Amino acid sequence: MTKKKVMKIAVTGLILTSSLTMIPAVAPLGEENVAIAATNANQTFINTLAPLAQASQEKYGVLSSITLAQGILESGWGKSELTKKGNNLFGMKGRYNGNYVLMPTLEYVNGKWITINAEFRKYANWQQSVHDHSLLFVNGVSWDKNKYKKVLDAPNYKVAAQELQNAGYATDPGYAAKLINLVETYKLDQYDVLYDSIISESAYSAYAKVTKVSGNAVWTKPYKVKGTSLVGVASNYQNKDIQIVRKATTKRGTYYQFKINGTVVGWIDGKALTFYDKETSNKAFVSRAKITSTSGHTIWTKPYNVYGRSQVARADGYANKEVKIEREAKTAHGTYYQFSINDKVVGWLDKRAFTVYEFDSIISDQKVNLSAQVSQTAGHTAWSNAYKLQGLTKIGPASNYQNKDVTIDQKRKTQHGTYYHFAINGKSTGWLDTRAFKLYDAVQYNKAVNLDAKIVNPTGNAFWTAPYFSTGSKLVTSASTYAGKDVKLLREAKTVRGTYYQVQINGKVIGWLDKKAFKFYSTIKSEVTVNRPAVVTTVAGHAVWSKPYEVVGTTRVNAASVYQNKQVHLLKKAVTDRGTYYQFSIDGKTIGWMDQRAFDLYDNIEYNKAVHLTGTVTNAVGNAAWTEPYKALGTKLINQATAYQNKRVTIIREAKTSRSTYYQFQIDGKTIGWLDKRAFTNVK
Repeated sequence: MTKKKVMKIAVTGLILTSSLTMIPAVAPLGEENVAIAATNANQTFINTLAPLAQASQEKYGVLSSITLAQGILESGWGKSELTKKGNNLFGMKGRYNGNYVLMPTLEYVNGKWITINAEFRKYANWQQSVHDHSLLFVNGVSWDKNKYKKVLDAPNYKVAAQELQNAGYATDPGYAAKLINLVETYKLDQYDVLYDSIISESAYSAYAKVTKVSGNAVWTKPYKVKGTSLVGVASNYQNKDIQIVRKATTKRGTYYQFKINGTVVGWIDGKALTFYDKETSNKAFVSRAKITSTSGHTIWTKPYNVYGRSQVARADGYANKEVKIEREAKTAHGTYYQFSINDKVVGWLDKRAFTVYEFDSIISDQKVNLSAQVSQTAGHTAWSNAYKLQGLTKIGPASNYQNKDVTIDQKRKTQHGTYYHFAINGKSTGWLDTRAFKLYDAVQYNKAVNLDAKIVNPTGNAFWTAPYFSTGSKLVTSASTYAGKDVKLLREAKTVRGTYYQVQINGKVIGWLDKKAFKFYSTIKSEVTVNRPAVVTTVAGHAVWSKPYEVVGTTRVNAASVYQNKQVHLLKKAVTDRGTYYQFSIDGKTIGWMDQRAFDLYDNIEYNKAVHLTGTVTNAVGNAAWTEPYKALGTKLINQATAYQNKRVTIIREAKTSRSTYYQFQIDGKTIGWLDKRAFTNVK
């Protein structure tokens, strides 16, 4: 055999049985057994080898159909002695990591079959066999690195099979045809498509638990879609509750994208999940019932198997309890009732646990004394007793009493709700749901006042003949009719709803209006005449007004900044509920009123006379020398009195203010300034 015919690869078209009797691995082309349908054993072989072939195709480019067809042909569906003894699927000759199996084989040489003994590679498993087979195509042989390049570059299995034969992989002249026949018989070319394409994808909202983790994983895209990568094994999320946000179908199956704690994690096979039920309906369903069948039932915070539900208690703890059913919900598992006891919701329980009564019972009953108007009649009916009680009769639709003022003397509560017994003009009429009535408010007090205000917030407010929602209150007009008007407030009344004022405009009483509609003017608590000088020093946030700020009738005169650092004379002082204000003049002209915080006030000098005295400065601490008596207009600091401690001085003038008496003094014939009289001793 030439060097080209005896290579370190399998080139056999036959396999050996355990008795070493040679039999055909695949019958000659066209014979009956070429078209044998795939048995369960054959399909198991394909299913086992296909993932290894696809992994090799993804890494090295060897078509999976060629790997599978060669594996079938060379190993006789994995039943050859070489495969059994050495996990060698492809008849690869030579040694693998020093390991081999010595086997007889047939070679087709010079037009005839001959038997030779050869070393065949021995592998630990099929994965090594596939890997080594692929490397042969990638690396070639020592004398030709590109021997199988055309196999790798082949666009399909037919070209690849022929290029294998052309490269001399096997000596059998029908080798390519046999491979092609296997591919087409068992549809092996389907495994050449490594990636799935997404058939459909859409937003999907559901909750589920990861329960079947074996063989599953989480991916960045649906499994086997091109570009997907592993996020982690499914066991990382075992028994985790997840939120499903998208659904995608591929040829392989259905996959779901999910979040945990609001963060997207990845995609997982739907077979790994147990889905929570969705509520197909959830509606009010009020009735009186008793829990009579507790065996096998549990009370939940939500209907059974709805996401987020948790166990409240075993149903048998509530056996024979009379309850009120609040709501009914339906899921794929059944129908469930939410129930309460003594107005406290307990939870959800299977409908089959209850016996539902036809009639309600009276839960509570009390005498009342209320005034109201029948205002919400839609869906309501007047009855001879509270609704759903045994023996009641229908009186008529609530619309018969629309806008009627009524008195209410009894309040009765049942499982269905709360009902009032009412009378019109002192005549007993019937029972209506409390929601049909507009109850009038009780007036807590109603007193005379004398206030000035402006209507500044008319939106949503109106004038009424009495405080809003009190007995006999009727609409007069919208508050917007008098928007911006100055008004006089005559009375103030308070109800549970708010505070209201009776309004007079130009001597005419209009009606009652909510306190929130008004801007209240300030009231002058006191006003006195003053006479003292001052300087306007702090102007930020201040203005000059014709009257004290926010007193009725006041108007803006000017910005305070116009008078900054001006010497002024204060004429009047007014105290309001908002603050203290001064009226001031400049050069004898009255300007207006401004907040006291804008002024620096000075003392008036009551007298200033010449004297001739001597004394000693002994109480200097806390005193200072000034150019004028302290806090007289224009005074400025000269020095701290401590500079003159124990000095003998001459006193030349004496002045008095409302604050104190001051001396102007000299030292050694030099006039120093003015100092508080109390700083001196030994005055003569």
